[in-house]
Amino acid sequence: MRIVYSLLVFLFLCPALLSAAEVNQGQCASTINMYCTMCHTTERICAGLQKNDSDAWKKILQRMSDNNEDIDAGVRKVVHACLTSLPSVKSIVCPK
Repeated sequence: MRIVYSLLVFLFLCPALLSAAEVNQGQCASTINMYCTMCHTTERICAGLQKNDSDAWKKILQRMSDNNEDIDAGVRKVVHACLTSLPSVKSIVCPK
């Protein structure tokens, strides 16, 4: 069942895989919620937003991918775009 759900999310996100500029808040919220908060609190992710740059996020996402087979290159690309290119990413990730 998880594979089916992951496939559906992938197909939903597929257009965003073409360019970081194409990701939107809805895609970021659902992707971060599905993949990142499985292991991390939003507080931890939010703290990372304040200290990590684009290269640091790439390394972190690769390490997370090594720990979780569901986080493939497409998911990493979308999450990276969400964490580095949206000006409002803090409003998506950080608790109020």
